Amino acid sequence: MNILIVDDQAFIREYIKNELLSLNYDHNFKIFEATSGNAAIEVLEESSIDGGNCIDLVIADLKMDNGDGLSIINHLATSRDKSISLAIISSSDIRTLELISNIVNGFNLNFVGVYQKPIDVNALLDNILKNQNDKELAPEPDVPVLCNEYNITELLNEDNLFLCYQPKIEIASGDIIGFEVLARLCLKGDGFIYPDKFIPLAERAGLNCQLTKLVLNQAISQWLLFPALKSYSLSVNISAGELMSVEFINYIIGKHNSNTDIKLMLELTESQDMINQEQTLQALAKLIINGIPISLDDFGKSYSTFDRLDNIPFEEIKIDKDFVCDLDSNSQHLAIVEATIALAQKLKVNVVAEGVETIGVLEKLKTLGCDRVQGYYFSPPIEGRHLLNWIDEYNKQKEAIYAKTNYKPKINRVL
Repeated sequence: MNILIVDDQAFIREYIKNELLSLNYDHNFKIFEATSGNAAIEVLEESSIDGGNCIDLVIADLKMDNGDGLSIINHLATSRDKSISLAIISSSDIRTLELISNIVNGFNLNFVGVYQKPIDVNALLDNILKNQNDKELAPEPDVPVLCNEYNITELLNEDNLFLCYQPKIEIASGDIIGFEVLARLCLKGDGFIYPDKFIPLAERAGLNCQLTKLVLNQAISQWLLFPALKSYSLSVNISAGELMSVEFINYIIGKHNSNTDIKLMLELTESQDMINQEQTLQALAKLIINGIPISLDDFGKSYSTFDRLDNIPFEEIKIDKDFVCDLDSNSQHLAIVEATIALAQKLKVNVVAEGVETIGVLEKLKTLGCDRVQGYYFSPPIEGRHLLNWIDEYNKQKEAIYAKTNYKPKINRVL
């Protein structure tokens, strides 16, 4: 195994080198050293040319002059071969190490982990071997018919569109408030294609408005087919890019005006740059004036800023699941959620916490004064054909569910 140790302190490099060579592994270690990120990149580039000395593992310090650990990460992220294992070492605090870990994971590299100094070399190598074994033992996934930029136009139609519905629950009462529509593409014989795969393709192909229309039409048809569903709000996701289309806005308003007994809500996602454009703000104003409430989805992610709340009268704020799912054990996420709920209360805006999966998280949200929740604790997304049965079963069991949390739900809920 060819290992590159990158650190601007000679004694650190020597320590790691001695630890590696002292271990009783079957591998024959060949050690390379670099004193900076730029020097390490030179070694990596030379090794890619010299096939006999290809680097298998990079152990790099985070803070160095003349090219830091981030420069090495960026180099590996843009290189053709992403098989090189990468371990980052640092004397930084835990929060900084978590930040770096998130950055590296976003590049889809062969990432071993971030380690505080002094590094436990034995544990690092154990992690590498474990990752290799996991990859060898992992079953080959079933590969469905590819959804790509060439066939997305053909695939995006009513026959392939499949909708599920995620319930929104009022915490204080346990009542079902509404449902968020979640789209899938269902290809006969090949299973589901999920939104993270086909939505970016649809957007690049300029089909995002067409997709939302298909989703809206199918969801409204479901609500019309079963009038009992009209007791609940129907939330449909849109992006700020779609707000740039006047025709699309008029289409949504027309659908709403033709079905005023359906409590339609639009959940808005997209970048800060687009949401502040004058045309998108005017589109949102037109929707709100016509009685269509807007929810700000995934609040707390990088594009969310306070001036969005100042400019637009949102009906609700949805806290992203990444902050919610572990708030009972993650103090940073707890602080973020607590601050968001307090802000929503002052603005008199409903707040929905996504990603609630455990009773501990639900209890904490209740204590913080959160209004509504979504998540697998209550139900995964529900197929439309099972929606009424799920509602009936949930309402029958609601009292028992909430007895576990010491809540006092409303007993007589009229559908």
